[in-house]
Amino acid sequence: MSEIHALAVIGPGKVGTAVAVAARRAGVRDIYLGGRHQDRTEQAAKLVEGAKPWRMAEAANHADLVFICVSDNQIALVAKQLAEEEAFRKGAVVAHLSGALDSDVLHPAVELCGAVTASAHPLKTFPSVAAAVAEEPGTHWFLEGNSKAVETISSFVTRLGDHPHAITREGKAIYHAASVVACNYLTTLMDTALEMMEQANVDRNIAWAALKPLVFSTMENIDKMGPEAALTGPIERADEVTVLKHVTALQNSPRTQRVLYVALALKTVELARRKGSIDEAAATKISEKLGQMF
Repeated sequence: MSEIHALAVIGPGKVGTAVAVAARRAGVRDIYLGGRHQDRTEQAAKLVEGAKPWRMAEAANHADLVFICVSDNQIALVAKQLAEEEAFRKGAVVAHLSGALDSDVLHPAVELCGAVTASAHPLKTFPSVAAAVAEEPGTHWFLEGNSKAVETISSFVTRLGDHPHAITREGKAIYHAASVVACNYLTTLMDTALEMMEQANVDRNIAWAALKPLVFSTMENIDKMGPEAALTGPIERADEVTVLKHVTALQNSPRTQRVLYVALALKTVELARRKGSIDEAAATKISEKLGQMF
C-alpha cells in the first residue's frame, strides 16, 4: 500500500476544493490544482494552503494520485485529452469522483499512460464551496475499479478521517440511484408535502414549521430503530378508511402528486407487511383502495 505524497485535483470546484483542503489538513505534502479556467483555479488555490494553480496536464503530471472532479459529461473528454498529452505518470492512480459513472470511462489513462484507475465517490451533498470546505471528517466513500487503485484510495480516504467502502462496477448505477432517492428525492418529497399543505390552505412557511419536527423525529427514529420499527401511520395500523379518504381527497390533485402518493403507499404496504403490523387481507384491501386513484 503506497502512501500518497502528491495529489492533483483536476477541476477544483465544490467537491475538488473540499478534497484538496481535507488532504492538506491530513498532511499531504504536495497538492496541485488544475483547471481550464485560470481565475477559478486561482480562487480555489487560495483556500488550499500551499497549493498553486496549474494547467490541467501539468497538475496531473506532478501527482501519484489524480482526482478528476469535472462534471460527469466532461470526465471522459478530460481523461482522453490528458491521456493523449501523456499527463498521467505510469503507475499513477487516476480516479474520478462521479457517483453515477464507473471507472471504465477512464480507460485512455490506462491504455495510453499505464495508469491504474478507479471511481471514488464521497457520499455527501455539497451545496457550496464554503459548505464543502467546512465539512468535518467522517464521510463515507464508495470505490470501484482496479484493485491497486482502490487500495491506494482507501488508504488516502482513511488518512482524511473518512470511511472507504469497495463496491462492484455492476453495482455502481444502482448505488447512485439509491443515493439520489435518499437525498434528491427526499427534497422533492418535502416540496410535495408543502404543496399539499398549500392545497389545504396552510401557509407554506407555517407548513414547514409544523412538518420539520415530524420529519426530523422520523429520521431519528429510523437511525435508532431502522425503517420497519420506525414506521407509523394509517397503513402501518391497517386503517383502510383513512387511506380511502386520502385517495378521495387527491382525486383532483396533479397527476404527479397522485402517482407519488400511490407509489409510496404501495411501498409502505410492503414495509408494513415486513414489520408484521398488517396481514395479507389488510394489505390486499389497502392496495385495492390505492388502485381506485386511477
